[in-house]
Amino acid sequence: MPSSFPSGDLSSFRLDPHKLRWLLWLRWRLFVRGLTRSPQNIVSFAVGALFLVACCGSTAFALTIAYRMIAPPGNVELLYVVLTAITLLWIILPVFQYGQNEGLDISKLLQFPLTRGEMMVGLLIAQLIDLLSFGLMLWLITIILGFTLSPGLLLLNIVATLIFLGFVVSCSQLVMALLSGLLQNRRFRDLSYIVIILGFTLFYIAQQLLLRGVFLENFTKGLMQRQYSHYLAWLPPGWIAQAIEAGLNGNWLASLGWLLLALLLTLILLYLWLRVLERVVTQPEVGGRSQAGRVSQRAGPVVSGTMPSAASAAEVAATPVLTQGQVRTSWFARFLSSQTLAIAAKDLRYFRRDPQLLGQLIMPLVVACVALVAPFLGRNAGRVTEDSWFFLFYPPFIVFLYLSMLSINALGLERKPLTVLFLYPIKPERLFFGKNLAVLVPGLVLLLAMLAFESLFLGLWHLVLPFLVAGLASIGIVLGWGNLTSVFFPQPVIQRRGMLLAGSASYSGAGCTRGLFQLLILAISLVSLAPVILAMILPMWLNMTWLWIVSVPVSLAYGLAFYLLLTRFVAAPALLRRGPEILEAVVRD
Repeated sequence: MPSSFPSGDLSSFRLDPHKLRWLLWLRWRLFVRGLTRSPQNIVSFAVGALFLVACCGSTAFALTIAYRMIAPPGNVELLYVVLTAITLLWIILPVFQYGQNEGLDISKLLQFPLTRGEMMVGLLIAQLIDLLSFGLMLWLITIILGFTLSPGLLLLNIVATLIFLGFVVSCSQLVMALLSGLLQNRRFRDLSYIVIILGFTLFYIAQQLLLRGVFLENFTKGLMQRQYSHYLAWLPPGWIAQAIEAGLNGNWLASLGWLLLALLLTLILLYLWLRVLERVVTQPEVGGRSQAGRVSQRAGPVVSGTMPSAASAAEVAATPVLTQGQVRTSWFARFLSSQTLAIAAKDLRYFRRDPQLLGQLIMPLVVACVALVAPFLGRNAGRVTEDSWFFLFYPPFIVFLYLSMLSINALGLERKPLTVLFLYPIKPERLFFGKNLAVLVPGLVLLLAMLAFESLFLGLWHLVLPFLVAGLASIGIVLGWGNLTSVFFPQPVIQRRGMLLAGSASYSGAGCTRGLFQLLILAISLVSLAPVILAMILPMWLNMTWLWIVSVPVSLAYGLAFYLLLTRFVAAPALLRRGPEILEAVVRD
């Protein structure tokens, strides 16, 4: 019997303790099931929990010490900033976590006979029993620990913290209810993944700025001069801070007034949340949920009708159909043939539309850019020394690692559509050329951008060409080894529903074996890259940079020859022989 929202009936707010215990048990079972579904989920949760406890725990400890050690009014001014930041985080994080936390989707509760109040409590339980909420709770505890100087202040801080918790939770639920249709849209999920990555990037950059002393002096001066509370005091988090500040000054009446004002706003938000929730429930056809259902219904017969079986595709893959249509053209024309460009365009569309592949494309890119900028932050960073040229080795090495992550299992990333791809009369080498071209575009852009950035800050423009050639040679070597491993060591990739699970754990059987295999391939690739590294370093160590006239063209030819050798004469012929084995390893129903 589905739940209903009779309007104007106070009995709809009735709370049944038995149902509340059942909702609590259900949310806990969903939480545990999501962790114990597979060993990969357990490892991911353990790593995420350790990271969250380390970040939030260390931040909470630092805030407690700051509240205690910073002299007034600096500690209270810091409270204004912290409460505002917690409010923004608590509103934003559940919105971007909508795809992972099943309890935040109200459509999952509509099938149960729940009243309005019970459904609202169920959504609150789903938000509070979560790993991110635990980290935010640690920051709230610092308010009690940092400003408790007497039993009266202890009671005041506890009440203020509870009211603030009710405010941020009700505000977060109201925002999610208003955006319920948008949150179920796939485009929003793809965009939210990028926003999360950029958010972590900004957090890392801000942390580096604070650790290196950038802006720290001005921020501390602003705390002591109370430059922030003039604006933040007008916001609801500022009301809680004013209540605590009034309690510290002994003005208990003003403190009670600010708490009552914050409580009134919380009740108003709860009422607005109720009205929006009622509108969402009584009009289920409006929003992204029904639209997504209609799209899936339209797309269903097409997929089922066009996807061939793995057995038939394996037989076709083993036939010489891939070698038909050979013509005498130049190597460059074969590399940029229409088939090659079509496969490259297809892979780029896959990277853009699939959140899992988008994560594998963007996350290493962002980490590399952040790590590139970090050494140039601070007061004494970016100074040119005699050994500054060594920083130019960083862009080729980062691009080498970046492309290795995208090319080691190029065929496995296709998943089930690989059966369709093997049906087309495409030469094997052009198949690899297209896939390599798709990852070459972001890799080459990254290499040029990083070299230009470091040359701009270090003033080493005369060294750009040799290190650019070193980067191009490393790209050829890593793509060649990637094509080889894709044919002889294909790995299936699990389709993840969540946005934050893309990565090495996406591979079936990911663990020590997969990690050791990737490290082995990287080590072999680095050994293959040793001649290029020596060709760049030895002329500088011997003060005979004129040797680059010979070593630079030879290094470029070495990388190109290495790529063609592994791709055309090893990987391409092996693809004709190992078609069924590759499909058996990659396509698993």
